[in-house]
Amino acid sequence: MKNLYPTSFGDIARWAAGSGVPVSEAKFRFAQYGVLQAITASKALSSILVFKGGNALDFVWQPNRSTKDLDFSARESELGAEQIRELLASSLQRAGRETGITYRVQRVKQNPPGANKTFITYDVTVGYALPDDLRSRQKIEHGENVSPVVPVEISLNEPICAVVEIDIDGTHPLQVSTLEDIVAEKLRALLQQPIRNRSRRQDLLDIAVTLRGHPELNRTEVAEYLLRKAAARDVSVSRAAFRQEEVKTRAAQGYNELAATTRNLFIPFEEAYVEVMAFVDQLNLPERL
Repeated sequence: MKNLYPTSFGDIARWAAGSGVPVSEAKFRFAQYGVLQAITASKALSSILVFKGGNALDFVWQPNRSTKDLDFSARESELGAEQIRELLASSLQRAGRETGITYRVQRVKQNPPGANKTFITYDVTVGYALPDDLRSRQKIEHGENVSPVVPVEISLNEPICAVVEIDIDGTHPLQVSTLEDIVAEKLRALLQQPIRNRSRRQDLLDIAVTLRGHPELNRTEVAEYLLRKAAARDVSVSRAAFRQEEVKTRAAQGYNELAATTRNLFIPFEEAYVEVMAFVDQLNLPERL
């Protein structure tokens, strides 16, 4: 994983040049690396949190398109906002001594709010100051919020189907969802578009890019994990459901804008759609319900 991050402040310019990205993006990537390092260095957090989603795909399995937020599923269903704040604040402070980054947990917000919710996401805002950002560091030291932030999302009660441990800094392993688990979750998100009134264009692209880069993807596992994840959300799964016109039109919304976010491969919408539907046809799923 080392080539996917600048692992020190002094390495940022070299890493940016070698990766073909602006220095500003490399700086943000370094801040993300520091957050991941903090999580792996915490015995509690490293045992609870599983790295997933687009950044897990980009940082571990298929480098191509990075997003700002770091997404995790939690193994602990009773994890609370204050516990998250305390654990993160402590581990970020320790990690900051190694990276030179000053961090502050600025917000931990539960969505949806209220008690007795099953599927909870904690939106965490982690403010940071790199060694060359004196103003932000001073604000953090005075207990003030800053504008440079790393968003972190922690989801509770989501099915975690398959995990591997990846070494990110030579000393501590990070729990990461497997490719099959990530693809299954992205397929479920595509099906949920009409239900949640959303567009998940990035998921279509990510799946198509993954299929090209990893043709050996285990179809049996993807189908099994998809059915488990969909059942947890009461989402009906069938090949016909994937071919609903609304699923396609929602995934197409703003799809071409993703070209500017990719570093290695952008697949035009119709190509990506055809390839993903061909993959769905290979899965052991009902034809229709």
